[in-house]
Amino acid sequence: MIKEVNQACEKLNNTLGISVALPNPKKKTLKTAAVCNFIVGAGLVAAGIVFPSKCCAILGGIGVISSCVLQKESKYTDKH
Repeated sequence: MIKEVNQACEKLNNTLGISVALPNPKKKTLKTAAVCNFIVGAGLVAAGIVFPSKCCAILGGIGVISSCVLQKESKYTDKH
């Protein structure tokens, strides 16, 4: 997915005549980000359950989902 987004942005850059280089994260970087997102997300979900703030639980859920997406992307990066 990251590769496709970078290719689309490169085409747009060429069309507009600008030069913006986008990073291509490595597998280790994606896995590290996935672990960090999971830890923070789980903490926010726990805080949302313990305290009356449901906003924390929602943000934590988004963090956990983001962690799953990054984990799958790291597996895809490894294969292709």
